[in-house]
Amino acid sequence: MTGLGWKTKPRRAASGAQGLGIDHHAEAELIRRLWAEQRAHVPLETLDSEEQGYLDAHLAMPLTMRRRLAMIDWLAQGIRPGDRVLEWGCRHGVDSCVYRRRFGPSLELYGCDYIEGDTYRPFHDYSRLQYVKVTHSSRLEYPDGFFDVVTGNGVWEHVLDETNSLLELHRVLRPGGLFMIACLPNRYSYTEALQRRLGHEAHDRLYTIHSATEMLRTAGFEVLATDRRLLVPTMLNGFGPGLRDLYSRLHGVVWTLNSVLERIWPINLIASNLMFVARRPLEA
Repeated sequence: MTGLGWKTKPRRAASGAQGLGIDHHAEAELIRRLWAEQRAHVPLETLDSEEQGYLDAHLAMPLTMRRRLAMIDWLAQGIRPGDRVLEWGCRHGVDSCVYRRRFGPSLELYGCDYIEGDTYRPFHDYSRLQYVKVTHSSRLEYPDGFFDVVTGNGVWEHVLDETNSLLELHRVLRPGGLFMIACLPNRYSYTEALQRRLGHEAHDRLYTIHSATEMLRTAGFEVLATDRRLLVPTMLNGFGPGLRDLYSRLHGVVWTLNSVLERIWPINLIASNLMFVARRPLEA
């Protein structure tokens, strides 16, 4: 991959989206349409409560939809037409649906997760995702050097065996291939600390730029860029639906504040999420 202009940070996806011709409104409408088809395919009451909460949090509210699309903007910076892409831990494959809409039929899109492949059929059908159910704590059923890009959005912190999982991702990437990482929970995040103080659900594993970089390097990657994202909360996990809905109506204000605060050091040290661009080095 060349021409990205990365030195210490990639170009800001949130500000560059319109310049690239990205239509977030149309993408949000696509996701909502697929979500409606999903409800008909697998009624919500057949999913467990955790899965229902996850889907509602990510697909139903304007603020969380905006957050999701911003993270996809970040991840998609590493993708070029014609690439073979793995959405690692794809779940419903929302990211792949947006990749498909942006890049068209030229992409080869693959996905893997622990769920049954038919669970999210409307999303997988739209993205034409070639899905594989994971049956091992770390091993991936793909050949060496198979992918140009691997994207992971809120996945790394949940895997059972993170050391060997990173080694596997290095193996399945071609030399020079990119590993794009979004939403790794920050050890210094004030929102994580607040969630714990209030007794709400929080992440079991937290990371710093240094600790995650060292893990990536140990697995054989070189880290090209890092970033810290989201200081003003965008999800309000653990709070009631009425408060979440009221807060979501302020999504324009919340998003503007985030765009400003993410650029201010040292305030951004307590951001919720860490972002990484890593590469499998070119072989000598």
